[in-house]
Amino acid sequence: MIDLIQTAFSPVNAVVTVMLILNVIYWITVILGALDVDFLDVELFDSGLEAGGDVDVDVDTEGELDLDMSQNSALRSIMHFFYVGEVPIMLLLSILILSMWTLCMFGNHYFNPKSSFLLALPIYAISLVSSLVICRIFAMPLKKIYDMFNKDYNAPKKVTGRICIVTTTSVSDKMGQAEVKTKGAPIVLNVISDGEHVFHKGDEAIVVARDEEKGIYRIAPLDLEK
Repeated sequence: MIDLIQTAFSPVNAVVTVMLILNVIYWITVILGALDVDFLDVELFDSGLEAGGDVDVDVDTEGELDLDMSQNSALRSIMHFFYVGEVPIMLLLSILILSMWTLCMFGNHYFNPKSSFLLALPIYAISLVSSLVICRIFAMPLKKIYDMFNKDYNAPKKVTGRICIVTTTSVSDKMGQAEVKTKGAPIVLNVISDGEHVFHKGDEAIVVARDEEKGIYRIAPLDLEK
């Protein structure tokens, strides 16, 4: 155990070890309820890059415009490849960090016993590429699981007009989740705010409409009904 700790905090492994520790601290806060899994989640496919959101750019030439569009397209393709926005980004980062830490530990132990920074660089590079592959492999089944939970299989036909309770950190123009109480298990809905109001965890709201195109529900403050 002592040897493992010494190896983990050796100069060539210290960076990935610190990343792993921060990741563990994050998940502890999630378990304790201080943060949600979607704490750093991004709305990649429902926001600016793909949903016609506003993008502020300064275009001097047609060439620069083409370059900017190409960069956005490349970024969108990369994010889509790793299912960012479809699987919580912190879950993907956790897989990436754990994989990279494991590979760096083994790589430096077997191929860099003298802790040479020169040898550590290619080990880090190979570990990063391999970890990205591992992350992609794990992301595929995770996406299917999240798709299954996000389809509202148990949602009744008539949800509009019912009171719900926000369960994520916040709900604004970016999607969050809320629960509708029933006689049995509560119904979990993907929701966004129907206006500029920002809801926080535990707030009560009323379901006002369903966006059929996006498959989400719009909620509004209860006082609007008064």
